[in-house]
Parts: sequence; C-alpha cells; structure tokens
Amino acid sequence: MPIQRPHILLFGPPGAGKSTQSALLVRKWPLVALSTGKLLREEVAQGTAIGAQVRDTLARGQLVPDDMMIDIIRIWLAQLPPDKGFLLDGFPRTVRQAQALDGLLAEAKRPLTAVIKLNLSVSEAVARLGGRRICYGAGPEEIIHINDEAAVARCIQRGGLLVQRPDDLPNAIVNRLAVHDAETEPLMDFYRPAGLTHVVDAVGAPEDIARRIIAAVEGMVPRP
Repeated sequence: MPIQRPHILLFGPPGAGKSTQSALLVRKWPLVALSTGKLLREEVAQGTAIGAQVRDTLARGQLVPDDMMIDIIRIWLAQLPPDKGFLLDGFPRTVRQAQALDGLLAEAKRPLTAVIKLNLSVSEAVARLGGRRICYGAGPEEIIHINDEAAVARCIQRGGLLVQRPDDLPNAIVNRLAVHDAETEPLMDFYRPAGLTHVVDAVGAPEDIARRIIAAVEGMVPRP
C-alpha cells in the first residue's frame, strides 16, 4: 500500500540541505514541514519572549535547551491537521528530545514512518555554509549561495539584501559541526533498533537527493 501521509524525521549536519529537501518533499506528500531552526530565527526577528531567550544561544551555534524545544513541538503537534503528515527538520537534536518525541507521538497516534540522515562530509558542509546567504526583505525568506549568480541577481532585483546568518560565520560553523557530532549522531543509534533509519547521500542535484529520500521512505514497512 502506498504511503499516504508519512511522518518523517530529517537529520543531517549543518549545510546538508535539509530546508531544500523539505520544500521538495511537501510536493510529494501532504506534509506539514517544520524547521525548528527557521522557527526560532523568526522568534528572534520578531522580538518574542522565546526569541529573547534563544538569541545569544543561536548566535553561538549552540543548542536550545531540551525543555523549551519539547514544549514548542508539543504545541505544534497539537495544531497539526489530522489529514496531514509531518516532516521535522531540526528536532529532535538529542536522545532526551527523541525520547520525549516518542511519548508525544504515541499520545497523538502518529507513529514515525522513517528517519532519514543526509550524509555530507565536513569539508563540503563548511564550503556550503561559508557561502550561504539569506535574501532578506524581498518576500519569503530564501536561502541562496553567493556562487549562484542568478539567485543573487534575482534577490537584488526584488529589492532584497544578502544577509549572512551569525551561525554561518567560520567560528560558529566549526562549533555547530562539533555540536552535531557530539549530540545528534547518537540519534541514529536510538532509532536504528526500530528499523526506521536510512542514510542518503546529500551530494548532487536537489531533485536527485529528493528522489533518494522518497525511495528510502517508500521502502519502509509502515508500523501499525
């Protein structure tokens, strides 16, 4: 039976293209995608109470405390339409968060379909992040690379500004990769016994990577 509304966790180091893949995957399935990183940056930009608490943490490339993230996800899941699946990018980031998510999903009767890890070398991640910019002030946030001349020109023509995120500066990049290795790699070990995990090569055209992810998800045996 084809998968109708999968529940997907998307993992990978900074720079692996998780946001790009989320945008492609919602075209394949009726999914609501949540990038917790983007959500938190919006909270900072809007000057909310949450934004004030996490602003310095994000600028240093560190993780937001587990309890705060768990509360955010609990509220988000409660608002999720029943006819939609979900794709979580950026949560869980620790085993404690994964354990809490298991409990939330059990209560919501939304078992995970697949846990996808995008595989990317450290050197490739640094190259991607160092050249990444956000087109700001010209409609919806768009992530582009400074080597993509067409995207840069399009942003400028729309009146946008090219902004580098503080966590994409060299020192923050190194710290983010170290945090990822230390705290999020164990998540694959956490989910592996359930038979949900799959590693996907994150090098290549975005559409090709999306096809690899779709093939991996559709190859999973749905859990009862």
